[in-house]
Amino acid sequence: MFARVLEPPPNDPAADAVAYQSMDHRQVNTTFVDDLLCGGCVGPRVIDLGCGPAGIVLMLGERWRELEDAGGLSNSNFADEQLQIMAVDFSVDMLELASFEIELNGMQDLVWLQQIDLTDPESLQEDLAQTIISNTVLHHLPNPITGIQVAMRALMPGGRIFIRDLFRPSSREEVEHLVEEHTDAKSEDDLAPEYAPSQLLRQSLLASLTLGEAREMVSSVGIPAEAVQMTSDRHWTLDWTSPGEGSASIG
Repeated sequence: MFARVLEPPPNDPAADAVAYQSMDHRQVNTTFVDDLLCGGCVGPRVIDLGCGPAGIVLMLGERWRELEDAGGLSNSNFADEQLQIMAVDFSVDMLELASFEIELNGMQDLVWLQQIDLTDPESLQEDLAQTIISNTVLHHLPNPITGIQVAMRALMPGGRIFIRDLFRPSSREEVEHLVEEHTDAKSEDDLAPEYAPSQLLRQSLLASLTLGEAREMVSSVGIPAEAVQMTSDRHWTLDWTSPGEGSASIG
């Protein structure tokens, strides 16, 4: 087993955000939303930690709107009330892209944006939402537990945390196998090396937690270790509902 290697900070955050948005995340985002909706209750208040250009929140809003228009919310895991999504990110450039996409898709009534720093465990108020989600964000943090602490603080009693992140394999050979398996080298010819999907995935895998580290992390804040499970060859997922029930507003 080799030690975690933090990702290098971007030289140009604006170019980094544009490069990220240009990648095709639809399959990964669809799987995330499918698993979220199949696994338990969602909303009505949702917070997406590290929303990026808002791909997941827009897809979630589309699903809610389709069901609501068809009168089928009662047969889904969505709450009966109107969906409200707070999408947060630290990158101003990501939030600008997200704002454009939200307006383009007419989702201003369902989604609003806020800049927060996930390295600060108190960056959100307490008891804000029934559902906290995050997709492949924790490995970007120097100390990933701060993201879990933000989620725990913002979660309402009885609420659900659904966090997915990448998994660090036990050897660099396994890292390279995953990079080869999930990227297409032929499509990278016209890209700067630092924005090539293979290099970005490699850096992310090296910066991620092992399954044991992820379970130890959540256990330290009172979440059962078994709430973290491997859900693909490169992802672990935390899906946990807290005890109790309550209500609050983030609007």
